[in-house]
Amino acid sequence: MTHHKPRSVIKRVYVPTQVQDLPNGERLTVPGHYVPDHPRVPSADDADS
Repeated sequence: MTHHKPRSVIKRVYVPTQVQDLPNGERLTVPGHYVPDHPRVPSADDADS
């Protein structure tokens, strides 16, 4: 049996820059940033019931 190297795992996710139009006519710019990888939240499809 051969042993394979583990594949790379995504450690963080990049959130792109967002621009929001505020009610008073100004524009709010949220710069892009990285967020750490969160533990997976089980969905309804993953339930064992």
